[in-house]
Amino acid sequence: MFRDLREKVSAPRRIAAWVLLGLLLLAAAFVLPRTSSHPIIHRAADVILWSVLAYGAIRLVSFLLLDPLLSQRKTATPGFARDLLVVVLYLVAAGGILRQVLQVSLGQLLGTGAIAAAVVGLSLQEVLGNLFAGISLHLDPAFQVGDWVEITGTLRGGPGRETLIGQVESMTWRTVQLRTENGDMDILPNRAIAQAVVTNLYVPSGLHRRTAKVIVEPRPDLHAALEHLTRALGGLPHPAQHRPEVVVHSSDLGGAVLEMRFWALGFRHGRQAAFQATRLAATVLPREGFRLMGPHGPTPLVARPEPLPEPALMHDLVRQLGLPDHWAEDLRGHLRLRVLAPGEGVIREGDPGHSLFAVHRGTLQVVRAEERLEPYTGIFWKPLAELGPGQWFGEASLLTGAPRNATVVALTEAEVAELPKEAFEASLKREPELLERLLDLIEHRALYASGASAPKESRRAQWSRQIRAWFGL
Repeated sequence: MFRDLREKVSAPRRIAAWVLLGLLLLAAAFVLPRTSSHPIIHRAADVILWSVLAYGAIRLVSFLLLDPLLSQRKTATPGFARDLLVVVLYLVAAGGILRQVLQVSLGQLLGTGAIAAAVVGLSLQEVLGNLFAGISLHLDPAFQVGDWVEITGTLRGGPGRETLIGQVESMTWRTVQLRTENGDMDILPNRAIAQAVVTNLYVPSGLHRRTAKVIVEPRPDLHAALEHLTRALGGLPHPAQHRPEVVVHSSDLGGAVLEMRFWALGFRHGRQAAFQATRLAATVLPREGFRLMGPHGPTPLVARPEPLPEPALMHDLVRQLGLPDHWAEDLRGHLRLRVLAPGEGVIREGDPGHSLFAVHRGTLQVVRAEERLEPYTGIFWKPLAELGPGQWFGEASLLTGAPRNATVVALTEAEVAELPKEAFEASLKREPELLERLLDLIEHRALYASGASAPKESRRAQWSRQIRAWFGL
């Protein structure tokens, strides 16, 4: 029975309705004078006619001039500047009709209505405050639709200051609408925003540094905590020239405040990186024996037995490296098992390295950073290869001392065996003739990675010189 008028009406029906309304008004303007000779009827017809003509002219100016010029501005929805100009045009048209058709003096009209205007102004103080604050926000556009902003101030009228983060959905005459990261829509008066501190998280565009903090107990080996956490944060997607870092920021709660610094592209990327950094800090530091500090002192550590390498793992690794079986006994005492959390960095391209890794459990990924717009603007890891149980990596840095040539991140919870340079040094000095086997190993891995033809002899000779210098042969 009842029709919901909020349903979308097709464009042809809307155009037909406007044309029909215009024809009816024009017909009334021409028919009314013929029905009576009274002056009031004639003036009413003139008012209708000039109002229709003024309305059509303003709509035509908006369509042909204002909309094309202001279509690229995203400071309001609909355009704030367009609305202001259209209102001015309507006021000018109304003043002209009053003066020319009704013979009403605008000066007298404004003078007699001054007291009423003052009363109305006082009653509309809040509305006018929001209106003029919106005008100032438009004239000095610190943000636009689509930007993520952080607003700090007395936003809800209480005594304390609060912070709100959201994406600007629209800017109207009275309000700014923000969509929060929870998907809620917060509508803030323009006056509250004009009196608050606004940080545009999208301007200037590009990378922005973000931080997260964690408090650990003070210990003489605090540098080890920095080393472990920095290596773990290598799992955060980041460009090579903006690597995550960890510094001792200050002291609090009787402990040392470690500040994790990383760079983000876009607000949502920064939030995701902060969540991952906090999770890695709460996972890696207790695992390495560093207790986190809270209001009631250091948190207890959960005792976990240190994983011991199985003899078969060492024999498999020696066999894959093409070394004699008796090397397994020499290397076993240096082998260390490391447990990795999902998203934790293992090695990072360009970092110095002097150890080899073998995957014992879980899955690792060789990755490279790239920028994407989906599912949100940010930096993501592009997987290049996956490493599973039985596979190993890092042999180039172990044998030659060269910087790491790839970034490896744990995809799942994993366990890797790490073999440092010291494990090879004594055995290689005892049997230097095995140098050729190691050169074959590097050569085979280089061919597998690049898919190119066999390297030139000069390259093999260069590797030989690097290995001899690295191990002091």
